[in-house]
Amino acid sequence: MCHYHVAGPPCHGLPVCGVSHYGRNSWLRPRSLFQPYNGALRACAAQFNFVRMHLHPASGILLAALAFQSPSRADERAAFVTTLGGDTVAIESFTRSASHIEGDILVRVPGTVLCHYALDLTGSGDVSRSVLDVKPLGDTKVPERHVTIDFTADSLRIDVDSSGHHDKSTRAREKGAYPQFMTGFGSSYGLYSSLGVYEVIIAHLGATFDSVSIPSVNMATGRKVTRDFVRRSPTLVDADYFRIAWTHLTLDASGQITSADASETTEKTQSHRTDFIDIPQAAKRFVAADKSGKGIGTASPSAVAKGTVGGQQIVVTYSSPRRRNRSILGTVVPYDRVWRTGANEATLLFSDHALEIGGTPIPAGTYSLWTLPRKDGSVQLIVNSQHGQWGTDYDASHDVAHIPMKVATAATPQDDFTIAIESGGELRIAWDTFVWTVPIAAK
Repeated sequence: MCHYHVAGPPCHGLPVCGVSHYGRNSWLRPRSLFQPYNGALRACAAQFNFVRMHLHPASGILLAALAFQSPSRADERAAFVTTLGGDTVAIESFTRSASHIEGDILVRVPGTVLCHYALDLTGSGDVSRSVLDVKPLGDTKVPERHVTIDFTADSLRIDVDSSGHHDKSTRAREKGAYPQFMTGFGSSYGLYSSLGVYEVIIAHLGATFDSVSIPSVNMATGRKVTRDFVRRSPTLVDADYFRIAWTHLTLDASGQITSADASETTEKTQSHRTDFIDIPQAAKRFVAADKSGKGIGTASPSAVAKGTVGGQQIVVTYSSPRRRNRSILGTVVPYDRVWRTGANEATLLFSDHALEIGGTPIPAGTYSLWTLPRKDGSVQLIVNSQHGQWGTDYDASHDVAHIPMKVATAATPQDDFTIAIESGGELRIAWDTFVWTVPIAAK
C-alpha cells in the first residue's frame, strides 16, 4: 500500500493505491474479477510517475523501495454454477479475503430462494461469527430466516429469527467445530453445499491434512453434524454426503476449488467455477421463469400408479425423477448396483390380496420395490418386505424375491420416470429409452 503522500493524481477507486473494497452488504458487483481495478490501477501508475518526476535524485533508495512494494492482494471473487443434467439448479457468487467471506446462493428447487451468508475469520483462519439470511423469491412455502452464530473458544451463541419466531440459545463448542452451509428444501435438502465455505475450510485445514472429521455447525440451525474430508491427492479432496457417498472436489495449485462432482450422491449434480455472477440479475430471470410455470419445480415429484388386475386393485407410490438431457442407464442408474427405482422415499407396492409377480407368489401386504440392472442387459425386480424407509436404505436381508424382468428399448427417450400397472396384467417401469416389464396377477 502506498503510504507515501504527495500532491498529484489521485488513485480513484483505490484506497491509497490498494484495491477497491466492496462493502459486505453490497449486492451488485461487477461480473469480471479484474474489471473494476483497471482504471484505478492506471491512476496509481500516474501517481507513481508524478512521484518519480518530483523526487530529488538522492531519493533513489525510497523510489526503489516504492517500486518493489506490492499492493494489498485483491479479494478473491468467483462463482459456482451447479447443474442437474441440462438444468441450472443453483448458483453461488462469493467474495473472500483473509478475514471475511460473503456470498449469495440462488437455489431453484422447487422455486427460487436466495441465501445470503457471511463468515468473519480470525488471523488463524478460525471463524468468529457466521450470519445467514434465507429469503424466498419464487417459492413462498419457504420461510424467511435470519441466523447469527457467534463462535467463542468453548461455546456457540445462536440467534435464530424465523418468520417472527425468535430463539436464542448457547451450546458447547467442540474442538475444531466449523460452520458449513448445506441447502435445498423439502425432499431436495442436500442439493447444494456452499463451495465458497468448503474452500475456506480446506484452506484452514492446510495442505498436509489426509483425512479429518469436522464437527460441522449448520449455519441455518446451529446444530452439529460430523462431516468427513479426505484428501486423495494434492488436487482432489472428497467431502462426505450424509455418510453415504462422496462429493469429489477438484482443486487448482493455489487450493481454489475448480469443480465439484456429486454424481455419486443422490443429487447427481455437477458444479463448475466461473467468473463472479450478478446474483440479483440471475434471480430476476429465475423468478420470472417460476411465475410463468417454466421454473425447475420439484426435482422428483411424487406419483401414484393404480391398476386393477383380476378384479383386485394394486397401488404403487414412487417419486419421478426427470431425464434433464442426461443419458440414464449406466450413469444416473448404475449397472450392477441395486437401484432405488425412483427417488426420495423407497418405492412402495400395496395389495390387499396375494399376487403373482413373474410367476413368484407374493403374499398380500406392503413392499418396497427395487431393481438391479446388469451390464449384460438383464434386470431383476427386487421385492422387499421393509417399507417406510428412504430410498438409500436398502437392506437385502428383507428381500422376499428377485424376479427377472423383460427388457426392451423405446424408440424415443422418455423424460419422466414412470411406473404403471397395465390392464393386461403387467408391471411396467420406463425411463429414457429403457422399458422393463414383468407379468403381475392376483391369486
